[in-house]
Amino acid sequence: MQELNLPEIAWKTIDGYRHLNLGGKEVACPYFINIHKAKDLRAMVGKGTPEEIEIEAKMWEKLKGVNFDNMSVSEIRQFLIDKGIGIDCSGFVMHVLNEWYKDNYKRAIWGKLNIPNKSILHKIAYMLKPVQKLGAEIITNKENSKVIKINNVLPGDLIRSKWKRQNGHHVLLISNVIKDESGNVTEIDYINSTEQYGSENGVRIGKIKITNPNGDLQNQHWLDEDSDGTNHTYEGFMVNVEDNGIRRIRAMEKLQKALK
Repeated sequence: MQELNLPEIAWKTIDGYRHLNLGGKEVACPYFINIHKAKDLRAMVGKGTPEEIEIEAKMWEKLKGVNFDNMSVSEIRQFLIDKGIGIDCSGFVMHVLNEWYKDNYKRAIWGKLNIPNKSILHKIAYMLKPVQKLGAEIITNKENSKVIKINNVLPGDLIRSKWKRQNGHHVLLISNVIKDESGNVTEIDYINSTEQYGSENGVRIGKIKITNPNGDLQNQHWLDEDSDGTNHTYEGFMVNVEDNGIRRIRAMEKLQKALK
């Protein structure tokens, strides 16, 4: 058996989201997406780093006169949700991959991705606020990524999906890959920030048991059920499934192949 994992620098960022340090407690970052475009700071539009989210949360703690020390984890999470502080799916993925990329190339990954709108104003906006302009659809489109088959999957690959919201895209980050003695993939672990799963929304881990490595991803065994038995992640993947699947960001390919 062979197990491939994301590098330590990527896990450090993931753990930062899963264990925000607020009030001396570890708080899993909730989901937030900036649908109404009414805010500007990265931490307030679903695009902040763990550090930015912690700073913003503590600022609101003081502004509202509350004390995280005296609040439970669930109360702190609800406070963040009420204030619109959290991370969306693409913001989470891009910050994790960016830390890995920067650790090797000493520059941000944003400069290696293409945006569809080539107007001068859009280019300037992208230069000023790159993370805010990189949604799930853009980072997994044909210009920035390529299709990967199950047996070629590596940590750092993405699963392009849809969302239950109309015209919405979703993206999941593959964190672990397990292969058998013959080199066939038997298990894929993924991490994503999701608005589903009720009070368990936000950054969470899921698993796909591969029953047929030569088959399609939708025909494998997805393990991430809600308390009522609903697998929201799988249901989202099945929306317009022909456009979904495993993608590899071209700028990450060299780093991923070094994991072998």
